Amino acid sequence: MAAELGLGLPWLLAALALWLPRQGMLAGEWMLGSAEPKTFAYALVLLAFVSWRRGRSGLGGLQAGLACSAHVLVGGYGVLTLAALAALRRAGRCWRWWVAVPAGLAGAFALYGPVLGRVAELAAPTPTLSPRLNPAWLYVLFRHPHHLVPSSWGSSWCWVVVVVLGWGCLGAWLARGAELRLPADQVQACRDLWLWSALALVLFGMGVVWSLIDPQGLFIQLYPFRFADTLVPLCLVLLGARALQAIAHQQSSGIVLQKRLAMVGLALLLGISAVLSSRGAVLRPWRAYALPAEKAALYQALKSSTSRGARVLTPPGGFSDLSLRTGRAQVVQFRQVPGSMGLLGAWAQRLADLAGGERVLYDGPGGGAAERRLIQAYGQLQPQALAALARRYGVEAVVTREGQSGPPGWHRAALRSPWWLWLPGSST
Repeated sequence: MAAELGLGLPWLLAALALWLPRQGMLAGEWMLGSAEPKTFAYALVLLAFVSWRRGRSGLGGLQAGLACSAHVLVGGYGVLTLAALAALRRAGRCWRWWVAVPAGLAGAFALYGPVLGRVAELAAPTPTLSPRLNPAWLYVLFRHPHHLVPSSWGSSWCWVVVVVLGWGCLGAWLARGAELRLPADQVQACRDLWLWSALALVLFGMGVVWSLIDPQGLFIQLYPFRFADTLVPLCLVLLGARALQAIAHQQSSGIVLQKRLAMVGLALLLGISAVLSSRGAVLRPWRAYALPAEKAALYQALKSSTSRGARVLTPPGGFSDLSLRTGRAQVVQFRQVPGSMGLLGAWAQRLADLAGGERVLYDGPGGGAAERRLIQAYGQLQPQALAALARRYGVEAVVTREGQSGPPGWHRAALRSPWWLWLPGSST
């Protein structure tokens, strides 16, 4: 991508340093963060863009198809907008659709079953607790409003205005003045990238409009915002860096001093970006994955008092790492959403059980507020309710907040922690 734009390495690093700490405008999307399927899908879509630019129809189609296999939504939106770009730029572009389409189909259905299974799953009716708690509502409004509900984004819209204004200014520069500073092929590459991001913004706008008439999130659950949410900021920093590079190269006076200052500024920018992107962990790498002190004693007691693979009753939030760190399973966690829409009903049922009733789920906003509400409701459960949950889910231990009594007949383990651990039987 950088080679297509004619972007030098220092300028590319500076652009990425600006983009990495906040890769999305407001829907919380990201390309680089962990080794999730969507990370590979984004990489393949960007490679498909480069292949299209270079007229490699078979390779570009295969990359686009594999992107869909890696992540059907990221790949799907990327391929849809890239196909629209190819159609708009078909004049003077050697792109053989009869080669690209079969190659794309071969790549897209390398994982035929998961792709078709997901489509069938979205179309099929799914059992749930009540008509109000349907899977779309649970996924969109209850669990992911920070990703999928524009009305909940609040002040983040200001960031969209800043990004889109900068992006629009670069578009105007590419349309009128870029030829004076850039070679013709690089100007066209920059314009293609800008137009691709503009097509992604069309999907973004459609999603915003649709959210106004789709209170249950039936369409919004397909994340129409995600592709533009991160592609537009990436486009902004790459094209902005390319424009600044062109301007800097035309300044002949003081070139040595400028390079030295640029290298110092780049080093500082990369350092700040590393701190922000890792939330400070880069300064203390040995503590990046350290267990918080308030949980260390609890988890150690769990491992010594229960069998490996045992189920543990915990608050419905704040214990997503328990299974990884202890080898024990939680009953349910708000942040651990099932990968299948068909399992959302069972997930919601467990949350309702741990909160003392279904009403807690919909009696307030979703997202982080819902998680806090569930934890608070769990903290108010009486010992008899905890005992009933322990029997229902066959747990070997119960975790409560300090001061909350455990099931009758269970004893509290002796440990220094704001969390209390309850084990069956009397203390010996």
